[in-house]
Amino acid sequence: MMNTHLRPAARLLVILGLIGGGAADRAFAGPTGPSGEPELNYVHLDGDHTSMSGSSRDISRARRLRQGDEPLLWFRDTGREYVIRDPALLKQAEALWQPVSELGETQGKLGAEQGKLGRQQGLLGARQGLIGTRQGALAAREATLDIRANNEALTPAQSAEITRQRRELKAQMHKLDGEMSELARSMEALSDQMQLRGREMEALGKKMEAASSRATAELRVLLRQALASGAARPVK
Repeated sequence: MMNTHLRPAARLLVILGLIGGGAADRAFAGPTGPSGEPELNYVHLDGDHTSMSGSSRDISRARRLRQGDEPLLWFRDTGREYVIRDPALLKQAEALWQPVSELGETQGKLGAEQGKLGRQQGLLGARQGLIGTRQGALAAREATLDIRANNEALTPAQSAEITRQRRELKAQMHKLDGEMSELARSMEALSDQMQLRGREMEALGKKMEAASSRATAELRVLLRQALASGAARPVK
């Protein structure tokens, strides 16, 4: 089964693929998918946007039934094909999905914030890596000075120069240590923000699950009514 999703307004139709029910349910009774819920093949065309669950052949089928660029919902139920063209009915279905769509947009914003925080963490990590490399180079220079001081017969002037260079190296190392500590604090603050965003995403996920369940139940009723009233017209 293939799902295509090209715009938020079309999200309402994705929920059609989740519609289930007991044996007494008329709408979409038939073969069940892996989840145990009745399968549904549908295609929604609205302008140049498409939302669907099924195969590319379903899209071709729906397009052949379309008149001009009219909004259209094609679906298959128990082996029969139906088309809904009623604008009011399509708007009702869209309204059912609106709360979930809004929560999804909020999740998208939170996801973008998480991505930004992640990029900031990456930049800080790169800076930490550079500082670590510089610290390694300074440590190597300090070791070289130690070897010279211990293994060479040095003049007083040379000993004084080595002492001066050691002080300079220690000052640079101290500065780098301060920069590393500051970066570590910044990384910790970013980590706290990431955890907060993660908790917010988890809470939104639960809200979306509840909103989707409500929309599923309401949309199932709406489509059963469309079949009963004839608003869902069988394709000959």
